[in-house]
Amino acid sequence: MIGIVVVVYKSYERIVTYVRQELTKISAPHRTVIVDVGSPREASERIAQALGVSVWQEGMAADGELFVLHSDENLGYARGNNLGADFLMRLFPDIDKLLFSNDDIELISPNVVEVLAAHMDDDASIGCIGPKVIDLKGNLQGPGYAPPSLRHKVVQNLGEPLLGAAPFRLDVERERKSEPVNIVGGCFHLVRADAFRRLGGFDPRTFLYWEEEILSARLRSLELCVYFEADVAVRHFVGNTTSASAPNLLLLTCELTGQRLYFREYANVSKAAFALLWLSGEVRLFLVHLAMLKRWILRKNRKAV
Repeated sequence: MIGIVVVVYKSYERIVTYVRQELTKISAPHRTVIVDVGSPREASERIAQALGVSVWQEGMAADGELFVLHSDENLGYARGNNLGADFLMRLFPDIDKLLFSNDDIELISPNVVEVLAAHMDDDASIGCIGPKVIDLKGNLQGPGYAPPSLRHKVVQNLGEPLLGAAPFRLDVERERKSEPVNIVGGCFHLVRADAFRRLGGFDPRTFLYWEEEILSARLRSLELCVYFEADVAVRHFVGNTTSASAPNLLLLTCELTGQRLYFREYANVSKAAFALLWLSGEVRLFLVHLAMLKRWILRKNRKAV
């Protein structure tokens, strides 16, 4: 059985639409939990009511296919998904696969989950598997073929605030075929439940970003791989999960936290190399802060004219 975990933050229309229009395409036996984080309980109750269920409380009968969990705290990606996965595996011990999905997803291939699950069943070496992820412009998001390079991240930290993100994208010009890769999109991927349990879930020290890279490194420690399945696809409505606007200091801080955690604990870099990475991140934060301050001053001056 497949356990589906969808973490939502201040979402109503998207999650209701996703459950009604997209998750109904899945024919494989499954149980779904929506983890509503960082919202008032009334928001979770509104989601639950729209979907014909109640917000979960201990002691309730676990006889449905859809559950809603509420958390006052915004737990982020890792802890939110861990909460949902622990909930499902505790209530339904026969769950052998976990699908972690955003709510801003369209299942272009209606059988995408069934194909991913069947491939995982056929190959015991697969710990995580994901489909093609296509954005609204028709571009592929990933997969990532090689582990992150510390040198590239240092250069990116120093250069992106000045030159923008485009020069530092690692767009690989190669045929997208089904094969083992380093990472697949964290917005929609299937993970082997027993491996996830052995790892203790996603590293809870991340909030947003770098969960895929860290999961890949940890799966390798179990001699399991991440696999890209090119025969099926989903569409990711980029911008619903994170802002697509100007750099946000909070999001950048989350990015740098995950980056530093990965290279410090999962990439075995030297102390000197890590110090260089840390310093480049501080420079990046400073430059982005200056850019945001400049935009604020310009807006204030325009209003004063």
